[in-house]
Amino acid sequence: MPTLYRMILPQRGDVYVKCGADILLNGLKTDLKAEARCPVCGGVTRFQVIQKRIEDLIPKDPMLHVVEFDMRPGHLGVECESTHIFDTKDCLTKWLSTYAGKQGLVVSLPDYMSSLNKRLPRKVSPE
Repeated sequence: MPTLYRMILPQRGDVYVKCGADILLNGLKTDLKAEARCPVCGGVTRFQVIQKRIEDLIPKDPMLHVVEFDMRPGHLGVECESTHIFDTKDCLTKWLSTYAGKQGLVVSLPDYMSSLNKRLPRKVSPE
């Protein structure tokens, strides 16, 4: 079922996910291409995740509003209804003006990816 958030995975092709953070969390595990539709204007943000970094971001400065909650150590929960990628700051501002949910973090995609990389444990392979 199509959603606002589509990943294109090397092995599986198109996969739709519930929120923008899902794309970035998947990007910790595999390289992927992604498309996100702004929930306000429908504008498309495109990017790739390569080696856990955001690449080829169009437009250059979309914003993420994310509501996180702690799960067990090393795991992160995201409240998808409140977590979106906005193609412009204007759209984010419009959406926030009517948003009544939990206070979220407003961050650029590269900064959020970087924070995920720092916070979530990496799988260590035996030597």
